[in-house]
Amino acid sequence: MSAPRNPVAHTLVAIALMLPLFGCSVLLPKNEPQQIITPQVHVAPDPAWPKVAWQLAVARPNANDMLDSRRMAVIPSPGQIQVYKGVSWDDTVPNVLQDAVVNAFEDSGKILGVAHQTSGLRTDFALQLDIRDYQAVYRDAATPPEVTLVINAKLIDYTTTRAVASRTFRQTVPASGTAVPAVAQAFDTALSAFAHDVVGWSLSSGEEARSHAAAALKR
Repeated sequence: MSAPRNPVAHTLVAIALMLPLFGCSVLLPKNEPQQIITPQVHVAPDPAWPKVAWQLAVARPNANDMLDSRRMAVIPSPGQIQVYKGVSWDDTVPNVLQDAVVNAFEDSGKILGVAHQTSGLRTDFALQLDIRDYQAVYRDAATPPEVTLVINAKLIDYTTTRAVASRTFRQTVPASGTAVPAVAQAFDTALSAFAHDVVGWSLSSGEEARSHAAAALKR
């Protein structure tokens, strides 16, 4: 990227003054206090979701090195990714997302069985997730950030090892303020919305794939 012009420099200074919690490095001094945040994910099952008689394995999501960590990521300006200083999730981002999705499936009451892929459960489908974005993004220095979540999902038929469905999910949730609790709440809202959408999509896509396979056997 080209060197920032003066207006951008002024914006960065303003953001730095507003957000003393930002840190430019993932590594923190050993004596720096840590605020551990436990995500609060709530997914209300949709009665319209199909009830399925198959089982699903949810793989640990893939993520780049910055997102495959416990740190809360933030983009104060285009092309720059940093972290909130002194703040961390209670687990790595991929593990948090995997747990949220598994719990949403379990709570739905719509699936015969679901588990983490490493559980050893014999399953019919696997859900693979690739985390592309999961961070707070500042559009300007005058407004709170937006949490942006972008995840690609693939539903894999274990019998054929073929992807039967693929979709990229996007969520953008504005934070109510710049303080860490307000930003964390926006992360929770985005993750809850994603978990809701990916459960409904997976159930419908799996049933459709099963229907097509059954029809093909009758030909």
